[in-house]
Amino acid sequence: MNDVVTKPPSLTPGLSLRAVGALLLFPLTARAGDALKLPPPTSEERIEYLRRARVWDPTDVSAKDLYNGPDGTLKLAVDQEITCDFVPKPLGGWTEKFLCRLEDGRIFKVKYVDGVRFKEVYGEVLGTRLFWALGFYADRMLPVRVTCRGCPKEPWKYVNARKNRHHLDERGLIRSLPPDAETGTYTFDPAAMEEKLDAEPIEERENQGWSWRSLTRVDGDLGGATKAEIDALELLNAFVQNADNSSEQNTLACPRNQLVKDDAGKVTCRRPILYVDDLGAVFGKGGFTTFYAGRVDYEGWKKRPVWRNRRSCRARLDSIGGIFRRSTLRDPVISEAGRTLLALQMEQLSDAQIADLFRAARIERLHQMISDGASGRREVTLEDWVELFKKKRDEITNHPGCTAQRRANASGDLP
Repeated sequence: MNDVVTKPPSLTPGLSLRAVGALLLFPLTARAGDALKLPPPTSEERIEYLRRARVWDPTDVSAKDLYNGPDGTLKLAVDQEITCDFVPKPLGGWTEKFLCRLEDGRIFKVKYVDGVRFKEVYGEVLGTRLFWALGFYADRMLPVRVTCRGCPKEPWKYVNARKNRHHLDERGLIRSLPPDAETGTYTFDPAAMEEKLDAEPIEERENQGWSWRSLTRVDGDLGGATKAEIDALELLNAFVQNADNSSEQNTLACPRNQLVKDDAGKVTCRRPILYVDDLGAVFGKGGFTTFYAGRVDYEGWKKRPVWRNRRSCRARLDSIGGIFRRSTLRDPVISEAGRTLLALQMEQLSDAQIADLFRAARIERLHQMISDGASGRREVTLEDWVELFKKKRDEITNHPGCTAQRRANASGDLP
């Protein structure tokens, strides 16, 4: 959440930069509410928004195009080359990224690959498209090639806010790059451009996020998500091994078409939503660190069963950093209603859709190797990923049911 994207080019000191994005699962037509601005809520107001927030909408999973992904304002095909201009703004986080301005003035975050450690270029495409296809909210990640003008040869090395003491101008941009930045025109392939949800964060302070523990406040009777929907979301996070699930990776927001103004002129949100806005650390083994096998790793993901305790429906989710990092979703216990909801959604995915998911992520470019019995080693194929996905899905769909959960909990297997 601490990586920001902005609307057209004018940057103002102290102004938080936000993307012009496409709101998944909501209409993209012009709306009167588009010009409204939600004021920062009080603590009590934010809690009320949280209580009414949704996490999921019913959707026809079988109709989803997982190769091309959801519609948005950026009409970009998989592997399309995009040309943009480097924006020298410091960014937080750990993974390779930079901001780039398109010809129309809009600025988007670009993630790229520099080594084999993080691989979020692949992971975020996989995570966001799967969540969207199943009816959960997610940003839009576009798997493209990016040609960046005026760009350092290694942009993350210079915009990484954790490792640089930047001298900024009045717009919050880096005043100058050193000669060793080798500024020029470079192509990053593979890369992914992030188009944020067309929604406004509901925050008392910037990058506030939400903890998974806070979801106990959500009230289905007030129009918020049901317990089954929340459990389905938690189980999906365990399925993909979303190990980097601390509060700052999550957003409470208001879709812009849900902003309304009352007779007194106060802007409020009719239908707030909760979603995971960073899904890069997925499809690996998770765990204390997310080095090579921690994310988007065939063997790592294969070794992580969905369930820590199948009988009591305790899912397995190993978070980054263990007790040293504030990850807030660890080994969630899932209700039968939550398991059933996710199972019914996942059962609708065809083999072709699953293949399209991994094809859109350009998964074979990782060139990962696995043992091939007596013949030695070979590269992991798209078909390998599809079959592994289906086997792990079977752990959810071919489950005897979580009816034994209460008895198991009574015997000591507690959340």
